[in-house]
Amino acid sequence: MKKGFTLIEIVISMAILAIGLVGILSLFPVGFDSASRSINLTQASLYAQEKLTQIKKDGFPDVGTTNGTFTNSKYSWTADVTDEMPTGYLRKIVLTVKWNYKNREHQEIFTTYVAKYAP
Repeated sequence: MKKGFTLIEIVISMAILAIGLVGILSLFPVGFDSASRSINLTQASLYAQEKLTQIKKDGFPDVGTTNGTFTNSKYSWTADVTDEMPTGYLRKIVLTVKWNYKNREHQEIFTTYVAKYAP
């Protein structure tokens, strides 16, 4: 009695293997897209931290809205400064960072407070 695989068994096993590989390979674009979105969000967070630190370093901010771009012009920002208390000693800063990814605008909002110390 001869032992071994027939041609039909080999063809069926190759078809099952091919279907499995196609399924696994279809996940790669999803993973790459997720990694790209994660990079964009991390970059936006770093730029926001840099901008908020600069605002705090410059002292007690004026009430109003300012905007601009970062060193990477793909990212832009808008800072809305409002009085949080009627006494005028606490300001709320809402920083919105925007960028485009795959022809869609994305944004992330960051909030902090700056206190004015009484003399």
